[in-house]
Amino acid sequence: MYKVILVDDHYIVRQGLEFLLSTVDDLEIVQGFSNGQDFIHYMNTEERPDLILLDLVMPEMNGIEITEWMKANYPEVKILVLTSYADDEHVISAITKGADGYEMKDVEPQQLIRTIHRVLNGEKIIHPEAQQVIDAMSQKPHYTNKLSKRETEVLKEMVKGKTNREIAETLFVSEKTVKTHVSHIFSKLQVTDRTQAAIYAIENKLI
Repeated sequence: MYKVILVDDHYIVRQGLEFLLSTVDDLEIVQGFSNGQDFIHYMNTEERPDLILLDLVMPEMNGIEITEWMKANYPEVKILVLTSYADDEHVISAITKGADGYEMKDVEPQQLIRTIHRVLNGEKIIHPEAQQVIDAMSQKPHYTNKLSKRETEVLKEMVKGKTNREIAETLFVSEKTVKTHVSHIFSKLQVTDRTQAAIYAIENKLI
């Protein structure tokens, strides 16, 4: 019998999922939580489950933060995200933090049950909408040519409209060093000027 925990701030969603999964012979809902803090407290004191069915947008502690915490402390527990969001911010963050699956809330009940079983069996299951986001993001320059921490800091100051000299003063480096970073940023983001770099940074939430 696989033990499953639900973490979703909508009571009616948890109630519906509990009813659905109660019809599956090898799945047992051991607990449900409306926020991340209560869930974390439970994980630190009780027997660990096999799978967490996890919403992403919640008060106190969101699903991305929960995923990161779980994979740092209980990496063997499977995380299946169940959400209404299929944008790059949520999808990429969840997968990057270690989610084992990403499913949408409008999924057919039987499909959700199949996804749960496949994730429990070690497969990584991504909803087609989320996969499209991953595929699109993987084609973007910053995804294949990641900025270094210092380059990101320089880019953040560029977005504020600062000159190389002002950035150098802010970051306590030489102006020559800043020029080098700016050149690398242009190359990695495939842009030709500071305005394009700033627009790219804002649109792709790089800062």
